[in-house]
Amino acid sequence: MPRKSHRKSRRVDLRLILAVVAVLVVLLLFVGGKHWLSVDSLRQHRDALRQYVDAHYWGSLFLVAGATVALIAASVPISAALMLVSGLVFGRWIGSAIMVVSASLGAALAMLAVRYLAQDFVQARVRRHPKARRMVASFRTHQDSYLLFLRFMPGFPFWLTNVLYGLTEILALRFLLLTFVGITPDVVVYSNVGANLAHVKSAHDLLSPGIIAALAFLAVLSLSPVIVHSLRRRKLLHGSSLSRRS
Repeated sequence: MPRKSHRKSRRVDLRLILAVVAVLVVLLLFVGGKHWLSVDSLRQHRDALRQYVDAHYWGSLFLVAGATVALIAASVPISAALMLVSGLVFGRWIGSAIMVVSASLGAALAMLAVRYLAQDFVQARVRRHPKARRMVASFRTHQDSYLLFLRFMPGFPFWLTNVLYGLTEILALRFLLLTFVGITPDVVVYSNVGANLAHVKSAHDLLSPGIIAALAFLAVLSLSPVIVHSLRRRKLLHGSSLSRRS
């Protein structure tokens, strides 16, 4: 009994700490984060940021990587802005490498945080929405394909995928590796935009129609196992109905 109560109290403590950190981060971002991380603000302070990074390269690298892991682990919807910042201060390829690794780690931590600290809380809210319930149910049957689909698909919230997959039984390492693969094209695009932010006039210029189409194609392609399975299933059902009629 003492061991069980100790584990339960420890779990409650961890949830409390996570909730406090998340609230503080969200408050910080809502107070000034939208302004600091806007396209106009980043372009305005681009030279100052690059000068600082040149003077404190390794410290800046670990700071950006650590902040990315922490913010994404706390499910703060800020991944696109972080990709722009990384590309802005480190360039297209170094910025992309930092983001792919740190964002993947943060996503895995966010998923595990939901699984072990907030599963009941998230599950209760998913039950209120039929679409969310069906989505989580589909994840359990084709978890790899749907994960890649959501990572490739432009516009689907990065943080929401992490939260919903916390309700599945996917292995953490598998989730990490699939996330690594799935976010790489998106990260390279945003980091490249960040590296060339002087040519971006507004937030609407971040993704061109061609880039959106290419990412959407990758998303649909990742669902090919699900489509094949569905077609085979319908064919079998059709065959069984014919045999019954004969």
